[in-house]
Amino acid sequence: MYMRMQNIYLSPHFELREFTESATARKHGIVNEPPAEAVENLKALCEHTLEPLREALGLPIVINSGYRCKALNDLITHHSSQSQHVRGQAVDFYVGQGPVQGEAEASGSKFLDEPSGKADYKVQGESHRERLIRAFRTIILDERIGFDQLIIYPTFIHVSYVSNGKNRSKLIRGFGNGKYYGLSRTEALALG
Repeated sequence: MYMRMQNIYLSPHFELREFTESATARKHGIVNEPPAEAVENLKALCEHTLEPLREALGLPIVINSGYRCKALNDLITHHSSQSQHVRGQAVDFYVGQGPVQGEAEASGSKFLDEPSGKADYKVQGESHRERLIRAFRTIILDERIGFDQLIIYPTFIHVSYVSNGKNRSKLIRGFGNGKYYGLSRTEALALG
């Protein structure tokens, strides 16, 4: 039976359960519980990548997939036996619609339905894809944000961070069908 993770924070706006909850795991009775090393890797990913991105965008980051135990990873289509998800070094996410206003109102994955009219709401009316492109560019350009691998797919972004090695800053375009294209920095910033 799938057990719910303890409600612990990896960083001010991201909880461990956001990175471990999985409909696939529940369906197959897999306990997707990370070992201590993976939790430490997730904390580093939050600190060096997700928190600075959330601050720069002023929008919530919604986690699609974070940590995956080996059994869960083996069930995921297009999985890799070398997936950084298994080590807690990678996350797939999209960007929420509403502005973040404060810790009490919006966490990493919880977002507001209505714009507040506050000045911190940077761009009203952006499409899902436009928010992804803006997040992708922000990760590349913001010196506070570290990453190992950054892949933009049609509907989400995959980003990884390695705390015990050198981050490669590798840029990739994923097409969602198992096909990938390496990008130069110029090509990555020109994506629309």
